[in-house]
Amino acid sequence: MCTSISLTADNGQVFWGRTMDLNVGVFEDDAGLPASIVNIPQGATITSNLHSWTSKYDVMGIGSTKNLNIFDGVNSAGLAGDLQVLLESTHATAEQLQERHLKPLLGEEFVTFVLSNFQSVAEIREHIQEYGLLYHPYRHGYIRSQFSGHYLFIDETNDSVVIEPTDQGAFQLYDSVGVMTNSPEYYWHITNLRNYINLSNINPHKNKKVYNDRLALAPIATGTGYGMLGLPGDYTSPSRFVRAALIADSLGDFKPEAGINQLFSVLKSVTVPQGVQRGYKSSPVSDHTRYWVGYDLTERRLYVQTCLGLAFNTSKLKPHRSQITRTKIQVSNQAIELD
Repeated sequence: MCTSISLTADNGQVFWGRTMDLNVGVFEDDAGLPASIVNIPQGATITSNLHSWTSKYDVMGIGSTKNLNIFDGVNSAGLAGDLQVLLESTHATAEQLQERHLKPLLGEEFVTFVLSNFQSVAEIREHIQEYGLLYHPYRHGYIRSQFSGHYLFIDETNDSVVIEPTDQGAFQLYDSVGVMTNSPEYYWHITNLRNYINLSNINPHKNKKVYNDRLALAPIATGTGYGMLGLPGDYTSPSRFVRAALIADSLGDFKPEAGINQLFSVLKSVTVPQGVQRGYKSSPVSDHTRYWVGYDLTERRLYVQTCLGLAFNTSKLKPHRSQITRTKIQVSNQAIELD
């Protein structure tokens, strides 16, 4: 479970972020999938489980400490993106991809590949269908699995695309509404969103309405948020999609200096608390938000908060680094103490 959203300031500056919801930890002693802030400089060799390549751009994002698989990030051209679980995703064998003249890629390396090779969503649209996802299960301990996912990318022009490998390993592309969650496929979410377009950020007035010409009725309440009555409140993927899309669309104009605050105000609505989502009753872990991160695409800067602490970490993409680096994300409850 994950959610990503994008917002645009009144000057056109783009802010984008995501929640990372997992049933395994990513920080400190809880880390089953340890993560850090990864910096890949332009010209660096990216070692792959399939074939290595050279990065055309500087890239910064949150990714694995064990390899160069980035979960979400931004590059020096202002392109950002992430991966999320999509159970409907597909893969193909090397022979099947070759028959369709598609170059093989690995799903878990896809975000790293795109951010290190493309500078805009327009360029992604032009070239990404030259590729397909290879069936290539990987081992994690005793588990042999195949990553099932889809991807969203957005650039500083606010152009955005959702990429889903649902065509026997090949990609289906969708224009993004600025939100992505998990299964079902993206076209289903857009259709479902149409069920909620009547909701409004304008509260109803106290004017009475007549029911069956017999009974005059007034709204039970006219307070804040009543126009959004019926907005889904659970943590399923369809509900998070609708909730994030409508809340983001209802925000008023804001200055770029308020962009990160606005971004996190929406992400809060889809943050999954620890303990509310368990696969089975006796499960020792829950599927909850392990971190949430916001990116300022103009500044090439990220802000990340873990589930283990109140403090934010921030880092700016720095060009001309000499080598690939990893920075540990600090877990802290540091707060401003007042007299």
